[in-house]
Amino acid sequence: MIADKVLSQSEFWRSLPVESHRILREACPTWRFDPGETIFQKGDPGEALYLVLAGKVRIFRESLEGRRKVLAYVHPGEVFGEMSLVEERPRSASAVAETPTEVLVLFRDTYMNLLRRFPLLGHNLARIIAARLREMNDEILFLTFEEAKSKVAFALLKLYRHRHGEPRDGGWFIPIVHQEIANLAGTSRETATRVVHELRDRGIIASVSSGLVLRDLDALEQVLYGLQ
Repeated sequence: MIADKVLSQSEFWRSLPVESHRILREACPTWRFDPGETIFQKGDPGEALYLVLAGKVRIFRESLEGRRKVLAYVHPGEVFGEMSLVEERPRSASAVAETPTEVLVLFRDTYMNLLRRFPLLGHNLARIIAARLREMNDEILFLTFEEAKSKVAFALLKLYRHRHGEPRDGGWFIPIVHQEIANLAGTSRETATRVVHELRDRGIIASVSSGLVLRDLDALEQVLYGLQ
């Protein structure tokens, strides 16, 4: 089954026995969402973790002025909403389906019951939360203190590491417009466009219809750390 393959590749279900897949599927409902459909909004009660079985989910926050900042794209095998399993607080961000999406929904009470049978779940959840905290710390560092080139490079590499896009033309294609890059990088659209043109002229990225192709990831990482 597709669900078994996804679970076997998921960090959340890492190193657990294969028979646990059936137990999880029986204990957790599967929900389906159309493109653009809201899964939850900031401020909603946090009651469950979601594991993506198919499709893609965008996690974002919206300012009082209506500006949206994309925090992450979530793909099959990855989870989101994980903090709801360890604390009873409202959602700190919103989630929307980017494509036709299917998720496994693990409610807090079900998680506590599964944890008694599979204690390794707790360790796996801690690993996921720790990784998110490290990424958040890096983002604060680069988006607060670094210059525009590093901010744009960080945003593009983050999209690549979250597998937003697909392999294409000898690189990694990311469907994105300059305003979205600016929102991710915390810069103006004009600044993002200037940096994109500079990276394109140096052959690090290429501009194509409806997005960008990352051609030289090593060079882009050097830009991130101010080495180019």
